[in-house]
Amino acid sequence: MNGDIKIGILIPQSRQYATLDKDFMRGVKLNGLNVKFFVESIGIGADEQMIIDKMQKLNFQEEISLIIGFFGHHNMTQIYEYASKNDIVLIASDLGATIPYNTSGYKGVYFNSFGLIESCYSLGDYLLTNNYQKIVSATSYYDSGYGMLSALEGSFKEGISFSGHYITPFMPREDEAVLMDQLITAQEPDAVFAFYSGLYAEENAAFLKQNKLTQKYPFYVTPFFINDNIMEQYKNAPHDLYVVGSWMQNNEDAHSFNEEYRNTYSESPSVFSLLGYESGLIIKNILNNSDNDLRANVLIEKLNKLNIAGPRGTIQFEKDINRTIFNHHIYKLNTDPLSNARFDKMETLVNDGQFIKAVTLYKQPAKFGGWQNAYLCH
Repeated sequence: MNGDIKIGILIPQSRQYATLDKDFMRGVKLNGLNVKFFVESIGIGADEQMIIDKMQKLNFQEEISLIIGFFGHHNMTQIYEYASKNDIVLIASDLGATIPYNTSGYKGVYFNSFGLIESCYSLGDYLLTNNYQKIVSATSYYDSGYGMLSALEGSFKEGISFSGHYITPFMPREDEAVLMDQLITAQEPDAVFAFYSGLYAEENAAFLKQNKLTQKYPFYVTPFFINDNIMEQYKNAPHDLYVVGSWMQNNEDAHSFNEEYRNTYSESPSVFSLLGYESGLIIKNILNNSDNDLRANVLIEKLNKLNIAGPRGTIQFEKDINRTIFNHHIYKLNTDPLSNARFDKMETLVNDGQFIKAVTLYKQPAKFGGWQNAYLCH
């Protein structure tokens, strides 16, 4: 691979996840690419004109036509259109926290998502199959602005429904832990679907430590629910906590990526590290198979035929929608005899891709709310 090859990287910053940019870049570089990286910051990933300006700079000033990035979900259409019309090959990563309406059909634009909404959609079928009928959701004011709840509800069929919703206010009340217990207990749920992130996950962990709700009901959560406080409270307490996701940080059933990352950086990879690594792995493969020919049509041909092994399984882009599709899994939080927490994979939720294929063709609803920034990146 020629060291004169230039790769553009567009990456946001986050106050909650201060190492997001570092983690993403570490993941990219773990592939040992012999290229020159040109990195541009895109704020919180919500300003489409800023992102287009940075793409113009990389394309015209540095003559870069292959760009990877971590993006938000709001007004992205203009960005995809710009890349497609200017022969820029764009590999767009995100956490998949909102439903990606009307995002198919952009030539040269490829999507690799962590797939949070796909995890939630898959969870709905799992809950029904396992005879859960009454589900209570629990989340924060911030996290409720994304699409996980809509995705789960969209999967519900006859026989299963939400019996209640609990949302922690932006400014929690003094007796929030008690109020949380009262509301959820009053619904007599079969299970609780909970999604919190960042400082709100930390805050929620403190409430759960007080009311011990996770010892009363099965909790099904997203990976961002898990933090050190949650892990600590499970060391010596009975619990029924399950994580649904396409990948879990502390599960060892993830390719050689986890071990290689820890050996290189002396810490465990994050979701952002994973997405960076997968982006770099994709780049490495297409460059090795294109004789370093960076013409858009050559790169597109290679990306359309991509089929490689990655930490979450086979990496390939589904025809027509240019998206990766991975299976999702249920992980159970357990502790070993030394009280070390671990995540054991309990079940695989096969993802046939029908849900994501369908929604990428739907027009965005007229009243489509929610936050604008890249998930967790404020």
